[in-house]
Amino acid sequence: MKTQVSKMTTGRRKVLAGVGASGLAMAAAVFGRSTPAQAANHACCTLVFVPPNVSYASCTSGRHYVWQCTFGTVGPVYRYNCCEKMNSAGKTIGSATRYTCISNCG
Repeated sequence: MKTQVSKMTTGRRKVLAGVGASGLAMAAAVFGRSTPAQAANHACCTLVFVPPNVSYASCTSGRHYVWQCTFGTVGPVYRYNCCEKMNSAGKTIGSATRYTCISNCG
């Protein structure tokens, strides 16, 4: 029998989602950025462009990076799909989100 083990990866955005400005400064040093990190929160997505500037369908149609996060504790709880669109050089040129209510949606 073959067992498949999934590799868990943690993207920099997921790590930085709740860290704040000091975490962003630390990330700039860790990831070698010479300019301040530009990511900002939109719900629970830490996006380069806030508010999002492209549709989710457009974001995922080309080269992109996606992740998920959960937002809300009292009242409705939403699962966000977060996306950043990149050009051929790997530079982020757009951000997008979409969400689904997963709890207390009434």
